Amino acid sequence: MKKIILMSIIAFLLASSSFAGAVITIKAEIGKKSQPNCPGFGLCNISISIGVTPNDGMVNGNLSVENSTETMTLGLSEKDILSNQPDKIVYFKGKTSVIFTEDFILSSEITSAAKAIKPLVIKRGEYPLTYKNGMYYIEIPM
Repeated sequence: MKKIILMSIIAFLLASSSFAGAVITIKAEIGKKSQPNCPGFGLCNISISIGVTPNDGMVNGNLSVENSTETMTLGLSEKDILSNQPDKIVYFKGKTSVIFTEDFILSSEITSAAKAIKPLVIKRGEYPLTYKNGMYYIEIPM
């Protein structure tokens, strides 16, 4: 009986982990992609980051995907926003939500690296924003 219970637990854990995504390190440029020079709030560019490159105009962060709940969380460094895109801090400081005014489609490279089971798209809309340990987190349904 113990073997059956143990095997059931192991099978459940293996099955549930196949639905989980990954946390990847990214670099993001905050701004509206549709506008020259990326003014305003949105995402102008996101790429997978291998290391920290200071003063490149990008904000270091992370992207996590939870396939089982169909959510992704975008984390952006407050320090990097202040250092590399200080005009964008007004969209984060003291806020509990952010509004994307245009859709942003993440690359297939990012979708694959995050082990997402479907393409990653941030649709126009308002999303919750939280702050913890120097990072701003935006929770987005997939």
